[in-house]
Amino acid sequence: MKFKLEFNIAKSDTYIEYGQTITSLGSCFSYNMIQKILKYKFHVIDHKLGSLYNPHSIFNCIKKSVQKIYYKSVLIDGMYMSFDLHSDIRATSKAEFNLLCESKMNILHQGLKESEWLMITLGTAWSHKYLNSNTLVANCHKLPQKLFKKELLSVEFILQEFKELYTLLKQFNPKLKILFTISPVRHIQEGLPENTISKSILHLAVHKIIKKFSQCYYFPAYEIMIDELRDYRFYKTDLIHPNELAIDYIWTQFTDTFFNGTTLKIYKELKELLKSIEHKPFNPNSDQHQKFIKELLNKTKAFSDTIDLTKEIGQLLKLLK
Repeated sequence: MKFKLEFNIAKSDTYIEYGQTITSLGSCFSYNMIQKILKYKFHVIDHKLGSLYNPHSIFNCIKKSVQKIYYKSVLIDGMYMSFDLHSDIRATSKAEFNLLCESKMNILHQGLKESEWLMITLGTAWSHKYLNSNTLVANCHKLPQKLFKKELLSVEFILQEFKELYTLLKQFNPKLKILFTISPVRHIQEGLPENTISKSILHLAVHKIIKKFSQCYYFPAYEIMIDELRDYRFYKTDLIHPNELAIDYIWTQFTDTFFNGTTLKIYKELKELLKSIEHKPFNPNSDQHQKFIKELLNKTKAFSDTIDLTKEIGQLLKLLK
């Protein structure tokens, strides 16, 4: 008896491999995936620019980073921020904000220059226009709603903006491959029907992008969550965000899709090694556990020829008596 629908995800013909550099930008769901990628020792650019949700804001941030054009700040409740960035990017003075913004965008610039993969996670097609400047913004920073006009981005608008970004990126880093996901997190603040319309626009836009532009790929995280994991036991208590069980399942599907045989072998061996390192014994000073630590240390040192495990080696050395 079957209790859920399953669908086969075609194995990608282009793979994410150890030794490659990855840059990621987008909604909070991208953070979940990047944490997994970081945990298993892939090289990820840590720009710390925070979450962005709509395609315009994500594409715009990438373009400006490539061109080294920095965002201007606005003073809100005594803090300098940008309407184009997450509220975590803030400072008590304009000069401090400029330094902070430039530093993070320069990291993204260099990451995009070095990376083999750019992972973009789109969250919503809804955006807000700041009426004072008549420009689309990434973040309203909790200012009064009357200062903004809510707008639904069109498929055509998203495609045109991506076309401009794609042309720029191909000149900047010809080897860069772009992997799209659509966040399974529902934006209920807009309303459930409105969220469905928004996700539909994102799906159609990404579908057209994948068909039209080379070196662009799609991973169906949204479909896995909505169709395979549709039960609420796979959500956090807010009933909106995927829980750890769901994220682990989506991650497994991701590795099966985008890891080749060599990468999967390294990943699985590393996963077991890290699990052993995280093991907490009843008696860390026992002869048996000390022997286990020495053997594990030798395995880790041998593995470090392939992957940087400096942190884990140091962690094990501290356990030796």
